[in-house]
Amino acid sequence: MSIVGTWNVSIATPMGAQSISLEFPDENSGIARRGADSVPLQDVTVAGDSATFTVALTQPVRVTGQCSIEISGDTMTGSARAGFFGTFALTGSRAA
Repeated sequence: MSIVGTWNVSIATPMGAQSISLEFPDENSGIARRGADSVPLQDVTVAGDSATFTVALTQPVRVTGQCSIEISGDTMTGSARAGFFGTFALTGSRAA
């Protein structure tokens, strides 16, 4: 299944669930959006139904997230490693 499209994503953190939107215009690039803020995804790599990428977040704290995901239809699951904060579950669904 293709990663291309917009995804509504939730990352389970000790500070509560953090909601972001991930937009993939193609399999080599993307943008993370949270509120009025947006940052480009870096090092987007897709292999079949799996993908990895990094994102430099500034809200709620400044951290670089390293994400690893699996796509199954319109569902995304995986993990986001946020430096010394640890690794957190990531879930999402394709936006309508």
